[in-house]
Amino acid sequence: MTPFRFVHTADLHLDSPFRGLSEVAADLQGIMREATFLAFERIVDLCLTRKADALLIAGDLHDAADRSLRSLARMRVQFQRLAEHDIGVFMCHGNHDPLSGWEARFTWPDNVRVFGTEAVESKPLLKAGVEIARVYGVSYGTERVTDNLASWFKKEADAPWSIGLLHTNVGNDQNHLNYAPCEIQDLKDAGMDYWALGHIHAHRVVHEADPTIVYPGNPQGRNPRESGPRGCYVVEVDNQGRLQGEFVPVDLVRWHHESVSIEGIAHLDGLLSRLEDRIEELRRESVARGAIVRWSLTGRGLLHRELARPGRAEDLLATLRERCGTGPGFVWSESVQDFTGRELDLGALRAEENLVGDFLRLASQVDATLVDELEDALKILLGDPRVRRHLHPPDQARWHQWVQEAEQQGIDRLIREDD
Repeated sequence: MTPFRFVHTADLHLDSPFRGLSEVAADLQGIMREATFLAFERIVDLCLTRKADALLIAGDLHDAADRSLRSLARMRVQFQRLAEHDIGVFMCHGNHDPLSGWEARFTWPDNVRVFGTEAVESKPLLKAGVEIARVYGVSYGTERVTDNLASWFKKEADAPWSIGLLHTNVGNDQNHLNYAPCEIQDLKDAGMDYWALGHIHAHRVVHEADPTIVYPGNPQGRNPRESGPRGCYVVEVDNQGRLQGEFVPVDLVRWHHESVSIEGIAHLDGLLSRLEDRIEELRRESVARGAIVRWSLTGRGLLHRELARPGRAEDLLATLRERCGTGPGFVWSESVQDFTGRELDLGALRAEENLVGDFLRLASQVDATLVDELEDALKILLGDPRVRRHLHPPDQARWHQWVQEAEQQGIDRLIREDD
C-alpha cells in the first residue's frame, strides 16, 4: 500500500474563554483570548511542515451549538491553507457543536468533508487521485446523544486502510459526560485500523494496536483541570499498513500545578526566593509558551505561623504576579493555596497511645482503596448531568491531595497551637 501521514485532533473549542482568570493582567488577556485559535493554527502549520495527507477533527470544533462568525471565518482561512497543499480535512461534530447548530449558510473549501448524522458515512482519503485510505464517521445531530454510535461502524471489504472518526466516551470516563457511550470491544468489532476519537480532553492511547485507539486530548487547556501538555497526534502509516504515532504539543498557554515545601525555610524571603526560582525554571522551559500556575504550599515548618496570618497568602500572590513578565513567555500565578502545618515530630506522635497517635496510625494506612470508596460514594451525585455542569469530578491526583489535606487538618485540629 501507499505510505501516508495524517494529523488527528479534537475538542478545539474555538473562541472559548479561559475560566477563573478575572484578575489576569490586561496585557495578557489578548494572548489568552487568541490561544485556542493559535493552537489550531499550529496544528495546520504541523500539517504543512510534516507534509500530511489529511487532517482529522473528531468533534467539538466549537464551544457552543451556535458558532461565532469569528471562529467560522478563521477556520475557513486555515482550511484554505490546507486546500492549497492538497491536504484533505475530515471532521465530525460532537456534543458541543452538533449539526443542529447555526452554520448552514457558511460553506467550506472543497477539501473539507463533514460527516452527517443519520448514518455512518465513508469518504475516501486520496493521494494523487488514488484512494489510500477510507475514513468513516458520523456527527451528533443534537447535544445529548446517548446511542452507541460505535456499533454503527463496519469496515468495507475493499477499503485499503480504515479510519473511524467519532466523538465518544469509551468505558464511561467519569470526568466527562457519557455521550455516545461505547466499550473498547465495540471499537474492535468495527474492523478499523485506527480510531480517531474526541470528547476526552486528556491525551490517551486507549489501545495500542489492532486497532489503535487514540484520544489526542484538546490542543489548548482552558482551566486548572486541563493542566500539562496539550496537543494533537501525528500518525505515519508505512507500506505494510503499520503505524507509528507521535503526540505533538501545540498549546500557547499551559496550566501548571506546582507544589513547594516550606521545610527548612525560616523566613518569607526564603520562600519567595524558592518560588521565584521555580518561576524562572518555568520561563526557560516554556520558551514561546505562557504558563498559568496554581501554587500549593506544603510541608511543616516554622513558616506556617506566618503564612496563617490573615491576608498573607493573598499578599504573596500579588508579589508573585509582579514577576509575571510579558509576551508569550509569561508566567501568571493564578492562586496560592496554603496546605502547610506547624513543625511536629510525627514519628513520636504516631507512637503515642492516645487519640492523636491512633489518628496518625490510621492515616498512614490510607491507600488507593479509600480513594476508590470515596469515588463510589459520590458516583451517583457526580453522574447527574445537572451536577456536572457546576461540579467537575476530581481526578486521582485531586482525590489523593484531599486525603493528605484531611490528615494535615486532622493533626492541626487535634493538637492546639498552644500545646
